[in-house]
Amino acid sequence: MTTETPKKKKSLIRRIFKWTGITFLVLLILIIAAPFLFKKQIIQLVKDKTNESINAKVNFGEFDLTLLSSFPDFTLSVDNISVANVGDFAGDTLLFAKNLTVGLNLMSVIKGEQYKINTISINSPRIHALVLKNGKANWDVTKPSADTSHATIATTPAPASSAPFKMTLKKFEIKNAYIVYDDASMGVKTELVNMNHTLSGDFTSDNFLLKTLTEIEKFSMTYGGVKYMSKVKTRIKMDLDADMPNFKFTFKENEFSFNELTLGLDGYFAMPKNDMDMDLKFKANQTEFKNILSLIPGVYTADFASVKTSGLLALNGFAKGIYNDKKMPAFGVNLNIKNAMFQYPALPKSVTNIQVDLVVDNKTGAPDATIIDLNKFHVEMAGNPVDAKLHLSTPVSDANIKAEVLAKINLATVKDVIPLEKGDDLNGLINADIKMSGRMSSIEKQQYEKFDAKGNLSVTDMNYKSSTLNYPTKINKLNLTFTPKYVELSQFDAKVGKSDIQMDGKIENFLQYALKDSLLKGAFNFKSSNLDLNEFMAEDKTAPKPAVATPVDTVPMSVVEVPSNLDVRLNASIGKMLYDNLIISAISGGVKVKDSKLTLDNLKMDLKELEGTMSMSGTYNTQNVKKPAIDFDIDIANFDITKTFKAFNSVQKLAPIGKYAKGKFGTKLKFNALLDSHMSPDMKSFTGGGRLMATSVSVEGFEPINKLADALKQPKYKKLTFENVNASYKFKDGRVEIEEMPIKTGNIIGSVKGSTGFNQTIDYIWTLEIPSAEFGSQANAVAGGLIDMFNKQAGTNVKLPEKIKVKALFGGTVTNPTIKTDLLNSQEKGEVKEQVKEQVKELVNKGVDMAKENARAEAEKIMKDAQAQSDKIKADAKTVADKTRTEGYAAVDKTVADAKNPIAKGAAKLAAPNAKKEVDKKVAKILDEANKKADAVLSNAKAESDKKLK
Repeated sequence: MTTETPKKKKSLIRRIFKWTGITFLVLLILIIAAPFLFKKQIIQLVKDKTNESINAKVNFGEFDLTLLSSFPDFTLSVDNISVANVGDFAGDTLLFAKNLTVGLNLMSVIKGEQYKINTISINSPRIHALVLKNGKANWDVTKPSADTSHATIATTPAPASSAPFKMTLKKFEIKNAYIVYDDASMGVKTELVNMNHTLSGDFTSDNFLLKTLTEIEKFSMTYGGVKYMSKVKTRIKMDLDADMPNFKFTFKENEFSFNELTLGLDGYFAMPKNDMDMDLKFKANQTEFKNILSLIPGVYTADFASVKTSGLLALNGFAKGIYNDKKMPAFGVNLNIKNAMFQYPALPKSVTNIQVDLVVDNKTGAPDATIIDLNKFHVEMAGNPVDAKLHLSTPVSDANIKAEVLAKINLATVKDVIPLEKGDDLNGLINADIKMSGRMSSIEKQQYEKFDAKGNLSVTDMNYKSSTLNYPTKINKLNLTFTPKYVELSQFDAKVGKSDIQMDGKIENFLQYALKDSLLKGAFNFKSSNLDLNEFMAEDKTAPKPAVATPVDTVPMSVVEVPSNLDVRLNASIGKMLYDNLIISAISGGVKVKDSKLTLDNLKMDLKELEGTMSMSGTYNTQNVKKPAIDFDIDIANFDITKTFKAFNSVQKLAPIGKYAKGKFGTKLKFNALLDSHMSPDMKSFTGGGRLMATSVSVEGFEPINKLADALKQPKYKKLTFENVNASYKFKDGRVEIEEMPIKTGNIIGSVKGSTGFNQTIDYIWTLEIPSAEFGSQANAVAGGLIDMFNKQAGTNVKLPEKIKVKALFGGTVTNPTIKTDLLNSQEKGEVKEQVKEQVKELVNKGVDMAKENARAEAEKIMKDAQAQSDKIKADAKTVADKTRTEGYAAVDKTVADAKNPIAKGAAKLAAPNAKKEVDKKVAKILDEANKKADAVLSNAKAESDKKLK
């Protein structure tokens, strides 16, 4: 046994440390270098796996995985993260962020004891959260996965214990966020512009202090079509005692600021399971009227700080109890304003004597237990008084309402008390004297005598102009009369931009609409001498402008949404309407608005720009405002082809030949399609069909026809005039398919069938008969010589064909077509003769076949006649033979009978058989001669027949 010396042991230890150090160093280098060496592979792997797991398109740009500069911390930075929707929300971007950065302590990950996150930072996120009316949300993008939980429970024993997840987060922040939440199912829309948010807390503890700060430059909120917050400057600072085991958060120090109004919030919010438990109280920290005044849109301007105000404010409220799908917490709000006024220093008049006493109370949380009492509302605006009162109880089961409005307002005084934006103006008179009292059930049961509703609302000479609108609005006269049964619009005369509008009619269930969110039903007569729809569909002046300015005359239209809360019928009569670049006149017919659909009932109109008339029925459906749908039945008469092509983008895709055609046409068609965000049809969804008719259509410059003319060496064919066009067509699978139809242009007749793709590909077959004279005298001379030669040889009388048949196959695209014809191989003008020869040869061959057929017919006739003659000879011979036999036998029998004596009679009887044999010989001779003669006839006929066939 050997013993290692101390020197050898030291050497071995050094080698172990050496290689261990080298190994560690190599691993460290690989860890640091891996993100750079395999960067592309890692990026692609993450994208692929993410897109496999969700119903959305995820993408991102550059990213960095850093250890070296922040060691022992680990930093991940990803640029340009986007999540684009697919399916029902295709075209929307759910999320985009310029950068996401996560700072993580690497050693905490290696040890696995506690994850220490230094920072999570999201820079400039843009979030568009959308919910459709059916409740489907665009952020629900996860794909369903197979549920394997039962199998796991059955086969895998649970561990005895597991270490709790521990994490510390020093800082979470969102910078410069733009967030939109648009919930069509609830009628809620919020917009947060330039939001900054920070959050921090010790998430390793069950109980810790959670600090948050949120600042929003502009906060807007709309509910039920009413804007409750408009570009409000918002700051929310909250310190919460977090009880994580019970998921309970108690408000400690907090401050909610909305413009100049600051609220304090006390209490707690908890969600230990599925229910939300709360006990919250809020109140205004200030008592000055000026603070709540800042929330009124249009009042909070740049010089608001210098506004002179007085008056006292009291605002408080609470929410206490459980909130879930079946329960609501009790709640209440109290707002009291006394003896308030305000005046801008630069304006001559003030708003005075502002008195508000509003109480909203619900002691149980049941929605029907809500009571709203507006005991007093009084405002005097530059001497114009406005008074209102409201009591509302049992709003769900049977609304009990008592309300009064009394107002007399000269709108011209508004600019004397509130500074208007540059370019804004407001004038007119509003008078209101309305009272109502009773229960909703009285109206629903049509017991109108039990519900008191009376009064009038009138607007006279109202003129509103704003820099944010594309057009001024002027209401010359509006008069509403209120009754329990209906609200009558006895007069409405207005001008909106260039459009004048006159209406009268009735609204049948105004109160149900106001209190129970029922449909607003009505029937109206609508008149206008000039209606400019382009003004209503033009780009919003307040919307963010694109980086590159769009010329005014090319601004794309946006979707016109049909309201979902209307059930209205209109009898329309419009003298002139401007839509896009069309001038439409003499419009009459029925229009119905219901369920976010606009339905046209036999709407007739003249389109002077297109020199024709049109009638249409059908629907325009915006139930999915992202994908509006149309379904129409249209009858068009005498439209100018060129002008129609220029007017409609859809026609340019459906019938590109229209660019090169002149004439007028009519069509009856039915179609349906989806529209894009610019009100143009999505051609992939286009289906339907119809029939097109035209008396005369000339086409010149259309490249497929140019190619046909070149192939036939006939330049004059580059301009064709088609007569009596009658074409059936249908839209299918992205193509316009034309059924086979006859065509006639000049002396050319034929047929056309095929299709044009919405992508401008073409696939057509033209079968033409072209007069042979069109190919020139030289070609006809050659053809005539061939035919004369044939006639001499065949003994026929074949003539030169008057028309040459041509088949043309079109492919390629409208602008770059391909063509194949049976004259396509002609390279020079003279070679057309050869093509004519080919067709003449074909005709000669047909003549030969015809001659053979005639010869066969003649041969068959010769044989048939000979057979008949042969049969007759034999028949005649048989007749003669039978007569000879009969007469011969009779003569022999008579000789025997005439013998007088026995000797003579015996001699006669002995001679009788021989005598009859002689008769038989004569008969046989007659038949034999007849057969020979008959056979000779057949033989001669056979020889003649064979000669014919030869």
